[in-house]
Amino acid sequence: MTDLIIVESPGKVRTIEGYLGAGYKVAASVGHIRDLPEKRMGISPPDFRPEYVFTERGKEVASRLKRLAAECQNVYLATDDDREGEAIAWHIQQALGLQNPKRITFTEITPSALKQALAQPGTINLGKVAAQEARRCLDRQVGYMVSPVVAEQLGDRSFSAGRVQSVAVRLVVDREEEIAAHVSIAHFGATLCFGDWTAKWQTKPLLQDGEEYWTDRAFAEQVAQLKSVRVVSCQATESKSSPPAPFITSTLQKAAGNACGMSPKDTMKAAQALYEQGAITYMRTDNPNLSNDALKAIADYCRENGLPLVETPRKFKAKGNAQGAHECIRPSKMSVTEAGETDEQRKLYRLIWQRTICSQLQDARFDVRTAILESVDEIDGKVITLLARGKKLAFPGWKSLVAQDAAEDPDKAASDEATEASNPVPNVNAGDQLEVKSGELTVSKTNPPARYTEVSLVDELEKRGIGRPSTYSAIIENIIDTRGYVEKIDKKVPGPLRPTPRGVRLIKATRGKFKFLEYDFTRIAEEQLEAIAEGKTTFKALISNVHGKLVNEISDYKKNTPAAHPCPQCGRGLMLNMPQKKKDSPWWGCSGFEPDGEGCDYAAEDNNGTPGKSRAPELSEFECKSCGKPLIHRTKEGEGGWSFFSCSGYKAGCKQSYPDKNGSPAYESPKVKDDE
Repeated sequence: MTDLIIVESPGKVRTIEGYLGAGYKVAASVGHIRDLPEKRMGISPPDFRPEYVFTERGKEVASRLKRLAAECQNVYLATDDDREGEAIAWHIQQALGLQNPKRITFTEITPSALKQALAQPGTINLGKVAAQEARRCLDRQVGYMVSPVVAEQLGDRSFSAGRVQSVAVRLVVDREEEIAAHVSIAHFGATLCFGDWTAKWQTKPLLQDGEEYWTDRAFAEQVAQLKSVRVVSCQATESKSSPPAPFITSTLQKAAGNACGMSPKDTMKAAQALYEQGAITYMRTDNPNLSNDALKAIADYCRENGLPLVETPRKFKAKGNAQGAHECIRPSKMSVTEAGETDEQRKLYRLIWQRTICSQLQDARFDVRTAILESVDEIDGKVITLLARGKKLAFPGWKSLVAQDAAEDPDKAASDEATEASNPVPNVNAGDQLEVKSGELTVSKTNPPARYTEVSLVDELEKRGIGRPSTYSAIIENIIDTRGYVEKIDKKVPGPLRPTPRGVRLIKATRGKFKFLEYDFTRIAEEQLEAIAEGKTTFKALISNVHGKLVNEISDYKKNTPAAHPCPQCGRGLMLNMPQKKKDSPWWGCSGFEPDGEGCDYAAEDNNGTPGKSRAPELSEFECKSCGKPLIHRTKEGEGGWSFFSCSGYKAGCKQSYPDKNGSPAYESPKVKDDE
């Protein structure tokens, strides 16, 4: 009898079946099969127990998996080894009614890793499941509770708030405001040339407290005209450059962006494919360290190929909020130098391979000569200090494989290294007087902070503890492509980002009003989610606490934040309604209208995105079967939306309504609102 292995991605099925052979059937859940309901929040006080329903394809997938499970002796749940994967495994167990499923995990798809996992099955980690549930419910609370009131205040149902996405948008908006507020300061320096080497004026000793730049051009011009200097000291030293750590998710996205021009989304798509092909380990990780088996494989490869292996294996420090469930992103086999089915996959694999091997190579060593010089003559009573530094590669170490860290800014890294490498400072003696061949005034100005790019925004999110490796690319895709709060300045290539007018409106409407928009909130929430996973706190404690704060903040928001377009009848916010048919025009309706026909029914025409003159509700061609008056087609788009037909005579007492059936009233299913 065969055993069933259930994985998340269909892309893994063929590879795993090929490695395990007869006796195993592999099937995919295709991600989540259950989730919170789309049309309602799905969690409510006092117990906040999540309500789960099948996803669009989940019921069919669950039925198929249940049939396969009935035909097999053992069921192994092999979803990804993270919180999301643990939750998917739990939902599969619940939906299929599995009594004792075996939980297995692996970080690379290789015969040895699969056999080891099958030999040591475990059980579902309910702490991880609770942490994933808490994250999902936090996101749902913010989205479903805050979005409607923000949309009403802005008068546009297309606006939504998100626990993490809104913070990412705020980063971009805050940066744009810093750029707009920047006042450029001109500042000056000087470089003196002594033939084939140079020395730079050190302005810092002459600056007053609180000053950062030298702004006296005339003084700097005098420095550039110095004719002779005296050597204060000249020292020869050695410097070292250690290799960067193996890739984690964020550094992989950064390096792929810098070296290959790939977006975070494209990077993760290529990495997923490489993982499913068995070429690399799991690509969602925040742990930069290598397993002992991987370290041995690297050492063997380096010895066989004459690479300068480090004497003691390197260990790297993970970020403070790292979960450390997986090792770094590395090749499954160190001897395989090329892998992938597309150009992007091959480029990405090469980056991963190089970075992994380099991490265990010796430091690069440089011979450095540093000379401190000072002016023979004072300028306005001040002695001028200059510094000359030259650096020459003495032992390449890890740089024998790659010139520089791909995650660094390539232009800056290359410029800094080239400047020192091309400055051959000679061995001069203290007290020597040197004649200046020429001098140059350097003119600079302070620049505003750089706009975020997709990769630098991911880097900032990681530094602030916002989001997880599994969510970075989805956050970027959501705020740019899905919601339209942020845009690329150049649509064709990865590059600077700026907020759209929609993004600016969203942040101005919410910043300072809700705690979830504060940068520390998301970081603290991530720490609490980790505490839930470790059993140190509970799902209910976190969710009920956040719910209570949101209720209070929403109440204050409604009281203190006037609607962008108040209704002239009741004062609630007017909302823009987009037509369902292209021939119809957009119109404005009061957010106080209720789907039972009660509440405020004020409506207005649209005047270039603002409410125009009032208008009566548009009558449809259909009649009420109760009183004969025309029906009104009532619609609301988005979360919690509706579409039905109600009687235009509701103010005269007719409470009849009908569900919408393909654009027509379902007369066979009438509804009558009972009188109070």
